[in-house]
Amino acid sequence: MNILFDLNHPVDVNFFKNTILKLNSKGYDIIVVFRSRGKLKKILEYELGQFKIVEVGKHDKSTFGKITGQVKRDIDMFNLFKKEKIDLVVSFGGVSSVAARFARIPYLDFDDDFEYKLTFYRGNIFSTRHIMPAFITFDNKKTYKYKGFKELAYLHPKYFQFNKEEIEKNGLLPNEYIFIRLISSVSLNYKEEKNNFREVINEAAKIGLKIVVSLEDDELKKQIQNDCIFLKEPVNDLYSIMKGAAFIISSGDTMARESCLLSVPCIYIGGREMAVNDELINMGAMFFETDVDSIVKRMKHITGSGIKEQMDQKINDKIKNEWEDTTEVILKHIYEFLKK
Repeated sequence: MNILFDLNHPVDVNFFKNTILKLNSKGYDIIVVFRSRGKLKKILEYELGQFKIVEVGKHDKSTFGKITGQVKRDIDMFNLFKKEKIDLVVSFGGVSSVAARFARIPYLDFDDDFEYKLTFYRGNIFSTRHIMPAFITFDNKKTYKYKGFKELAYLHPKYFQFNKEEIEKNGLLPNEYIFIRLISSVSLNYKEEKNNFREVINEAAKIGLKIVVSLEDDELKKQIQNDCIFLKEPVNDLYSIMKGAAFIISSGDTMARESCLLSVPCIYIGGREMAVNDELINMGAMFFETDVDSIVKRMKHITGSGIKEQMDQKINDKIKNEWEDTTEVILKHIYEFLKK
């Protein structure tokens, strides 16, 4: 059986990695396809280099480029499906669901971003099955729900173990640094144009903890004057570094959830209101802030408050008693289709 995984964001690699390895151990043939974007190719080669990896399409920032690029990619994907005799396509966000529909190949679309309407509805219309966390209230005959978060496909205790030695390699000690993640497309400005990420870093530096910065775009480094530790990706054990932080500031919503599921308080500055974040906000694990003044107040509130220790118990109880191992959810749906 030939299974194709279409991975188009770095987090897609994490989401499907354990699934791919388990399927491979059972003798299934795996093909990994990606659309070049940022450091994705390097991450794929580092994490899944033992598999056949095929690049199809380019990431474009303009609306016209996205539309024409997607049409061309659908045609190329259709031809690839036929050439490789693919039996099942699995992806996140329905990016190749149109091509799969025309090729008459079952398509499993995993999703958690109902607010991004274009990709959400494309996936729902053209996929065979649309699988998402139960926090999303949208429902029809194609939707299948699970309890938990996509990030538990790789941060569940079955797969992640904190490695203190990894943070020590970077000259760090637990709870003595702040981790900041900046996504290029949403990091430069908040809702008020005058408030930008440089002010946040300047204020964070005043707390007296070291600052570790992860950048999607290394060009942003030129705009940061503070004495920060910049991570060079792919990082060997990024989640241990995150786990050891006193708290995290993230403009990316995925890393904000990752932080919370690692029991690390997170100030989310990305500006997107998402249903999938609501439970973490209500638990007091994620703090949604949109201007520098509120971010500074939140940093002071978190520092020395014991929130991280309180979170650890809450998150672990949820994982043990309520939230599912998302890798097992992925595998369950794949096996159902492979048996047909």
